[in-house]
Amino acid sequence: MVRIANTTLTEQIHFRWCCIAPSNPPSPRGASGPLIYVAYATPICCNSNMHATNTTPDPILSAIFQRRAIRHFQPVDIAASTRDLLLRCARQAPSSFNMQPYRLYWIESPERVKAVAELCVGQKAAKTASALVVAVADIGSLRSTAELQAAWMRQAGFPAEKIHDYERTARIGRVLFMPGPLNLFAGFKWMLFRMLNVLKTMGMPPLTRRTIFKWAGKSTALACQNLMIAAEVLGLNTCPMEGFDGRRLLQYLGLSRKHHEIVMVIAIGKKSADYVEQPQWRRPLETTVTVL
Repeated sequence: MVRIANTTLTEQIHFRWCCIAPSNPPSPRGASGPLIYVAYATPICCNSNMHATNTTPDPILSAIFQRRAIRHFQPVDIAASTRDLLLRCARQAPSSFNMQPYRLYWIESPERVKAVAELCVGQKAAKTASALVVAVADIGSLRSTAELQAAWMRQAGFPAEKIHDYERTARIGRVLFMPGPLNLFAGFKWMLFRMLNVLKTMGMPPLTRRTIFKWAGKSTALACQNLMIAAEVLGLNTCPMEGFDGRRLLQYLGLSRKHHEIVMVIAIGKKSADYVEQPQWRRPLETTVTVL
């Protein structure tokens, strides 16, 4: 069993830097007992697919280039402080109107990991992971999120006028995003914004429940990417998965299909020592990017 050092983000990034430029860093404050720093093992077990052109001394850029979807993990203890740090990193992702329309379920007990892994159609990544994160688009949290932000603005000393403007904008946004029973408002909204679009350049808001979930899913995916890159920086590996029984997983978590939709499940752990990575291929940049 490998134990992740209970260190700060700065210290763990420092240790990861030591993988690139080896030295003898001091032991982290408060660390005691036998442990293996995952960062020291990283060059052996995580960087085998790094091409020379992708090597960079910056730990964040290095994590982006070396991240892989790992499908076989070895047992590893993820400290509560590391777990909380990963989730805070996920929360820092940008979201539309700062509404953060998602919920993250961290699954770590062996019994629950086993149960959720079965709902992920028994994928090896899910079955061998130390933890699973179920990322859920949540369109039922818009009102409560706006109320929390308004309360924070009051506590932070924002001017009353600015708080009033925010609350008014939030109310208008909720009305615009309201699909109504059986999506009855969608047709009316489509005609209204279509006519306005003839007169001025403007975007089309989500109209139906399906498109509102699509809107929320974009912000959820940004949070997931933050979490996976942060995990790589801290010496952990991940595997995002779309193969799962969404209906049964929602039931297992006690969520409703009316307000919630599972975007992905992320397996987190330490890559197995016998895991063999395949060379990574990406489309040439000129086939993906257009510079105007």
